[in-house]
Amino acid sequence: MNNYDFGTFILTAIAIVLSLTVHEYSHALISTAQGDETPKYYNRLTINPFSHVDLLGLLSLFLFKFGWAKPVPINPSNYKNQRLGTILTSLAGPVSNLLLSFLAAIIYFKFQPESYAVIYFLKDLILINVGFAVFNMLPFPPLDGSKIFAELFRGKIADLIYSIEGKGIFILFLLLMFPPFENFIARLIEFVFNGVIVIAIQLVSR
Repeated sequence: MNNYDFGTFILTAIAIVLSLTVHEYSHALISTAQGDETPKYYNRLTINPFSHVDLLGLLSLFLFKFGWAKPVPINPSNYKNQRLGTILTSLAGPVSNLLLSFLAAIIYFKFQPESYAVIYFLKDLILINVGFAVFNMLPFPPLDGSKIFAELFRGKIADLIYSIEGKGIFILFLLLMFPPFENFIARLIEFVFNGVIVIAIQLVSR
C-alpha cells in the first residue's frame, strides 16, 4: 500500500469511527433524556469511540461494506411513553448521521477547502453518514428501522418484524447479494446524498 492509499484509508477510518460514535452516542443521549439511565450505567453516554466501536464490526465494514457498532443497551420501560420513546431513541441514530452529513456538506461548500485530504475527508463523511442513515432505517432487526416500523405499524407488520428477530441481519446480507435489491439501496443512498448536497448549497448561498 503506497502513501496515497494509506492516507485515504486513514481518513476513511476516521470518518467511519466518527460516524459510528455519533450514531450510538445519539441513541444513548435521547434514551437518557427520556429517563432511562441504562446507557449511562453501561458507560455509553460518552463520545469516546472505544465505548461504541466494535472492532470486528469495523473490520467487516472495511472488508465487506457491511458492519456494525456496539448496540446501546436501553430499557424502554423507563420511558414515560414507551412507544414514542422507542421511536425517538431509534430515530436518533439515523437523524444524527443525516445532520453530520449536512454539517460536512455545509463546511465543504462554505469554505471550499483546497487541501486534498480535507476534501476527501468531507466527501467521505457525507457519503458514509448518508449510507448509515439509509441503511439503519431498513426494517430488518436489529437495525433502527425495525424498531421504528414495529412501533408505528403494530399488528401484522410488527409480528413479521419480530418473527425474523435474530435472523434479520442474515436475511439482509443475502438480499444485498441480490443485484436488484442492492441497486435499490444504492439508488436510495444516491437520492438522499443528492438531496443533502442541494440543500447544503442552498443554505450556503443565502
